[in-house]
Amino acid sequence: MLNVKFYCSSFFLLILVALFLNSCNNRDGKEQRPLAVVYDKYLYKSDITDIFPKGMTKGDSVKVLNAYVDQWVRHNLMLRLSEEKLSDVQKDVNKQLEDYRSSLLIFKYEQEYILQRLDTAVSSDEIQSFYSSNISNFTLGETLVKALYIKVRKDTPYLSKIKELYQSNRDDDIKTLDNLAYQVADKYDYFYDKWLSFNTLQRQFPYSVENADDYLRSRRSIEMEDGNYSYLVNIRSVMYKGQISPLDYEIANIKSIIINKRKQKLINDLENKVYNDALNHKKFQTF
Repeated sequence: MLNVKFYCSSFFLLILVALFLNSCNNRDGKEQRPLAVVYDKYLYKSDITDIFPKGMTKGDSVKVLNAYVDQWVRHNLMLRLSEEKLSDVQKDVNKQLEDYRSSLLIFKYEQEYILQRLDTAVSSDEIQSFYSSNISNFTLGETLVKALYIKVRKDTPYLSKIKELYQSNRDDDIKTLDNLAYQVADKYDYFYDKWLSFNTLQRQFPYSVENADDYLRSRRSIEMEDGNYSYLVNIRSVMYKGQISPLDYEIANIKSIIINKRKQKLINDLENKVYNDALNHKKFQTF
């Protein structure tokens, strides 16, 4: 009799547990309904909460979500195919992962080390010295100009006055042009004080200048028109492709090179210090 009672109690206990688990599973199923399934892998909404930028509209959010889900499906399909087709030896990527991890850790520490110690101030004397010592490396790959550029409507009553002034090198005329162009021009760029790629300048034109270098050797002004605008350019100075690049055009590049050299020196000095310290304290052996 005791055995029967125990059996019945155990039976009903198992039924209650089963009902509870089934209830939990159904509840979780509603809350965690997957967005996509690839074989035995599931993608849930809770996995992708960080993909939506703040302020995104509902419509844009749906597009971002659909794109993410599509990419997730494609990635896992390719992963499944790779796992099926590659041999066990080919799938053993532990060494590559460890190599990547170690390289990443070293890189992160080196960046932190550099951040704390790097001097980013570069003097004009350093720039001049580097430029003079490496001048043969500073060859222009494109033509540079110092120029004045104006885009102005053809129907402005001041167009004839602007055309009269824009080629002048007289200080008074340039000041007058400045005042006038700032008031009526759609675009007015004064590049007399810095070098600019002529190709970059040409992007402002309604059409390109053919045989630009030949053109610039014979003329220093450009006038073009389209439906509504006149485009006026006066070239003050030209440096042609193949010539030695001017120092003032290379300053930013030289600063970057000098700072990168300092970074590399910091890393080399660090590696040597670590190596020598370990050698002196017998922290490693080679055989």
